[in-house]
Amino acid sequence: MSEMLANRYFIARKFDLALPVFEKELAKGNTNVAIKKKLIICYGALGQIEKAFELFFELVKKDPFLIINTDPYWDDCPCPEMIKQWENSTKQVGVSPREALILGILYLYCDLDKSIEYLEKALDYDEYFLKINSVLRILRNTKSKVRVK
Repeated sequence: MSEMLANRYFIARKFDLALPVFEKELAKGNTNVAIKKKLIICYGALGQIEKAFELFFELVKKDPFLIINTDPYWDDCPCPEMIKQWENSTKQVGVSPREALILGILYLYCDLDKSIEYLEKALDYDEYFLKINSVLRILRNTKSKVRVK
């Protein structure tokens, strides 16, 4: 029941209301990947980039296609709009490593190459360097496999 409520909030783009409900579902042991993917987006939308990255890291380590295979239409993914907002907000001053991190996360939902590009810029986020580097290795390996097929 509460997952359904969280999904309604998510569809309405009320991420602040969806977030605690999704977190409660996760805390109850619900391992649904869709919840984790939506939580990443909620965290990103609310500026909780580090929390978004921790869940993102977990899913990418498990299988990057869990995120890559997201269909923006069928999964009601707001990433294209969020990306536009983040990129517009950074046009004047440039992208900080923290902003590059969230853009790298969001882009993986729709564009592997752009995700890698932004995650490379995020490597200057010192406390996350090792994890970002690990994600980049996984994504580059994934990219080479995708291109071979």
